[in-house]
Amino acid sequence: MGMIGVLVLPFFVYALVMAFKFSRSNLSKDKKEQILAYSSKYALGVFPLGWLILQLYHDFIASIPYDIYMDAMWILVLLLFTIQGFAINYYKKQTEANQG
Repeated sequence: MGMIGVLVLPFFVYALVMAFKFSRSNLSKDKKEQILAYSSKYALGVFPLGWLILQLYHDFIASIPYDIYMDAMWILVLLLFTIQGFAINYYKKQTEANQG
């Protein structure tokens, strides 16, 4: 699991920077809220779905040791914020293209 986390980490850092830049942008508050709502719609499903898959794997296929389980949870959190950041970036560009 450590290798997957190392692979996800650069994308997470990029998405985190995009989210911070978005929060400091000069878009109107309504546009920011709309973009955050759209991006959250896609990002927030990652954690419960990943947790369900992990739990079903643990229950029906093979037992997962605690340390691997914890690593998988951290990877799910990283994926959650990564998808959120990329979705913010996508919807921000889409909003700018529609305005211009």
